[in-house]
Amino acid sequence: MIVFGTRSTNLKNGQIINADCPMCKTQTSMRYSIFGKYAHVYYIPLVPVKKITVAECNTCKTTFEYIVLPDATRRKLDFEKEKQGVKIPYWMYSGLLIIAGLVSFGFYESKKAEANTAEYVKNPKVGDVYSFKLDNGHFTTARVDKVARTEVYVTFSDYEIDLESDIDRVDEPQNYTKQKDTFDLIAMQRLYNEKTIFEINRKE
Repeated sequence: MIVFGTRSTNLKNGQIINADCPMCKTQTSMRYSIFGKYAHVYYIPLVPVKKITVAECNTCKTTFEYIVLPDATRRKLDFEKEKQGVKIPYWMYSGLLIIAGLVSFGFYESKKAEANTAEYVKNPKVGDVYSFKLDNGHFTTARVDKVARTEVYVTFSDYEIDLESDIDRVDEPQNYTKQKDTFDLIAMQRLYNEKTIFEINRKE
């Protein structure tokens, strides 16, 4: 369950003078507050949404949203905001930075896995686990049991799976029992080029 919502935080407080109050009809001073509203996921700030300005009359203590204030009062507020330079804090972008970091890390890991697989298929070692895409559209794994010159002896997992992302579920030691096969290095390279072998995991 994803907890998504919005929250607000105080960015700035200040005061303006000679402001017209729409409630008590006096010219008075007003305290104002500027809030930053942001979207969050699991209470981690994701992205700023907008700024909200409210003002309180120091005479009648009524609080007003920016939109209902007289034009002259709004101009005074705008001038104060521009003078103070109210900015959205960087932490409100935390979620975006985390997402960008995860995407970058995932891209790096994917490229690293591709490079490793390209190298491992040329130089197999005992214990390597090959991920195969089968002709029936399913996926399985094969474990390297022996390497002898140009030949690679493997045992296939006893199980197949429908989703490539779940292939780790068939890579269990007890699953490699009876489906033996032998490939030469040229055949292995061809299967890799054809994307039949799409990943090789080496346990260092």
